[in-house]
Amino acid sequence: MDSIRKTFGALFAALGAYYCALGVFTLLRLPTVTSRWIQQSGDPDFHYDYSFFLMLTALGAVLVALLGWRTVVQGVATARGRRASWLALAISALPLHWFWFLHRTIDAGLLDRQGQIAAQQIAAIQLGTVCISYLALWLLMRRPHSHQPADLALLRTAR
Repeated sequence: MDSIRKTFGALFAALGAYYCALGVFTLLRLPTVTSRWIQQSGDPDFHYDYSFFLMLTALGAVLVALLGWRTVVQGVATARGRRASWLALAISALPLHWFWFLHRTIDAGLLDRQGQIAAQQIAAIQLGTVCISYLALWLLMRRPHSHQPADLALLRTAR
């Protein structure tokens, strides 16, 4: 079981590094990424809200980079055999990836109907896979419950 934990830790450290790079590169190319996303959406009114979408894209990139950084830290700790709680990351991955799913769905706006469906399916599979993986790692890393009584003094007086 320990080797499985260490393997998952190393894999998630690599995933975290990818998220960090994705967040940083998005921030570095923020105006271009935002303009491309607005264009790909196919919505003629989106360009009026450019500054709002620019802010949302920057916020998303920062959150992805932070999730990546924490994933790297937790992944390295897990790969080294240390106990690390993955609950906060499992919880935060869900809303962050939900917004990523929405971003990807809107990004497919200019595709034909089949292309949009395929893009949504791929994004949904990615959302489910990543969130279930974080949850699985949290379940693997939970501390086993001890079967010892919580209050030993109470146990001694009961004898």
